[in-house]
Parts: sequence; structure tokens; C-alpha cells
Amino acid sequence: MNKLLKDCLYILFVAVVLFFLSDLPSFSGTLKFAQVSDIHFSTVREDNGYKLLSKTKPLLEDAICQINKENGISFVMITGDGIDRPNKESIEALTDVLNTLHSPWYYVLGNHDTTTDGYLNKTNIVKILQSKNPHYTFNSTYYTFKPKAGYRLIVLDGAKNKGISSNGILPKEELIWLDEILQKSKNDVVLIFIHFPLLPPFESKNHEILNADEFKTVLNKYNMPIAIFSGHYHMTKITKRGNILHVSTPSLAGYPNSFRIIEINNQRNKVIFNFKFMETGLKDFQAKTKILTLGGARYYGKEKDRNTKVIIEKN
Repeated sequence: MNKLLKDCLYILFVAVVLFFLSDLPSFSGTLKFAQVSDIHFSTVREDNGYKLLSKTKPLLEDAICQINKENGISFVMITGDGIDRPNKESIEALTDVLNTLHSPWYYVLGNHDTTTDGYLNKTNIVKILQSKNPHYTFNSTYYTFKPKAGYRLIVLDGAKNKGISSNGILPKEELIWLDEILQKSKNDVVLIFIHFPLLPPFESKNHEILNADEFKTVLNKYNMPIAIFSGHYHMTKITKRGNILHVSTPSLAGYPNSFRIIEINNQRNKVIFNFKFMETGLKDFQAKTKILTLGGARYYGKEKDRNTKVIIEKN
């Protein structure tokens, strides 16, 4: 066999091997992170209904201990309502505890996190996060970055700029910005983090995004895999709609006192999401919040909303 034929066969062999390997999970194509939502961190000694505000620090410390034991966590995302009352003492105390994480952590604004008529407006909360968290290098409450090749992370701010409300809203300039980022991310797996779910786990006019249709219009222009991670409703729910995966994660302060570990495998023709439901190790607190929560089973969700695998095919 002459040298030219040998070289051609070798190149063909390498091409075939690379083709099949490209459809297998690989280290470079895997991203693993934790989502913790609705911590409602508080320095008060009194509880508030179903939320164990006086126990939010040990509940968070327990969650951090579990996360720190997980291998391969790239980052931790706090999806809103990190604090229960928007004041400087609470946010600074919260960041001190979050800084015991072994992984970088990032923050999404919720309706409990900021105020329009007090110290903790959006400008000041950004300054505090920048000063307390070395990984928060952004000058806005909505921002984007690539945690690794093949992934685009987008944090949205749906907290209203005026008045006190549990409803969310995305300003026009933020939606324009989102559209521009998505336009540049057609070859990525897009991970969107927002406190207010686009697809609510149950109907509540007082908690929904007021301009959800405008949000949907932007997303519907794109067909790459998109996952939206939210909190706000304190419910465990996962729903796939076409190329968009909607993930609602419950509260750490109220039943079921849980959070998520998510591992994503970005393959050639599909994206595989593996969800691991993490419950607090403080079972006496969890038992108490279960008693205090009306319809606790609904907030706990079904097994397919907790520990599951979801596949989104690439078009």
C-alpha cells in the first residue's frame, strides 16, 4: 500500500472517530452548577408564617455545606429574594455567608431584594455586590457572560422600578438588550436566570410577569436550546415547551427547604439536563415548615420535577 493511500485512510479513520466522539458527553461540553432561590435571609428572631426567618442562616449554611461537597460546581446562582427585607444589614450579612461557598456565586434581583424609597435601591445593591463579591464585576442588575465555551448565561432583572409589587416586569431597554445577546448566541446553550418565571407553576395574577407576552416574543425568535431558571412561587416544577425548558425552584426558607444541582451535557445534536433535588439536612426545620405550609405536597412537586433528565434536541 503506497504512502498516499495510507495517509488518506488514516485521515478518514480520524474523521470517523471524531464524528462519533462528538456525540458523546465530554468534559469540555459539561457544565454543573447550583441554583438556590428565595433564601429570604433575615436577621430577625421571629418567624413569618410558613417562612422560618429566624432559621434562614443555618438553612443557608447547610445548603452551602452540601454544595461545597459537590465536585465540579462551576458557579452558584441565587435566583432572587436572597433577603426578606431590603436593607443594608441583611444584604451584607447574606453576602458574608455566601462568601463561604467554594465556587463563584451570582445574584438575581427579586421583589424582596430592593426598594425604590429606601437605601437599597438598584444602584446601591450593585455597589454592595461589587464590594462584597469579587465575581460580581457587572455595573447593572442584568448582565451576561460565558461560563465556558458553548454556554451563554443571561441574568435578567424583573423587579419593578416603581412601587411595591410581587409582579415582575421587563423594561423595553432590557428586552432590546436580551434580543441583541440572543442574536449573538445562536450556537450556544442559553441559560436565563430570572426571579419571576415566564411560565408560572400555578396561576397567580399578583406574581406573574406583567409583560410576559413581550418576553415570549423575543424568545420565540430563536430555536437554540434555552433554559429559564426562576423562583418566586416557591414551587418545584420543570416544564419543557419546544426548545425552551422552564425550571421553577422552591424556597430555602419555606417548605420544602430545598435547592437544585444541575448538570448539563452539551452534545452535537442535543443537550441533556440532569436535575438533582437537594433537601435541607435540618430535618426538624423542614418538618416545621411542612406543617406551616398549606398544600405542601404541591410545593414539593412530583418526582419528574425534582430528580429527572430532560433532553432538548438541536435543530
